[in-house]
Amino acid sequence: MGAAKITYYTRAENDYQFIKDDYESGKVGEVMCYVMQSICERYLKHIIDSYYEGDAGNIMRTHTIRNLRDFLIEHIPDFHCNWRVALKADGYFFSARYPGDDAILVNEDDVKDCWEATNEIRCAVQDYMHEKTKTTEKPDILTELFTKRP
Repeated sequence: MGAAKITYYTRAENDYQFIKDDYESGKVGEVMCYVMQSICERYLKHIIDSYYEGDAGNIMRTHTIRNLRDFLIEHIPDFHCNWRVALKADGYFFSARYPGDDAILVNEDDVKDCWEATNEIRCAVQDYMHEKTKTTEKPDILTELFTKRP
């Protein structure tokens, strides 16, 4: 049996399950915010990778949720997300990882905001995937036969 296909979604979901335990146990740390931002990015990149048929260019290399949002709004307008909430996880990828003028120390509110954003994006992505699956599924002939029987 072959290995399951690794996608942006499977990577995001794997990290989501990992960070969920930390969040639910009340942990607070920089790693949580930049990992949650990365999770958000990968969920959004999954939508682009799976549903955009053009050349995505450099957008797949970005570490900015705002840039991903702009791309999605322009190129996949039927993808809907509460961007006001989703953008709460933006800006941690570098500022919470490295020292320097833009470095930050996160607090409990930052972690909570990032968790809210992560769940908003995750739900929006799952809803979109579900909708796309419903519209592209071909009915199983046996299911169709048995459900039409008197």
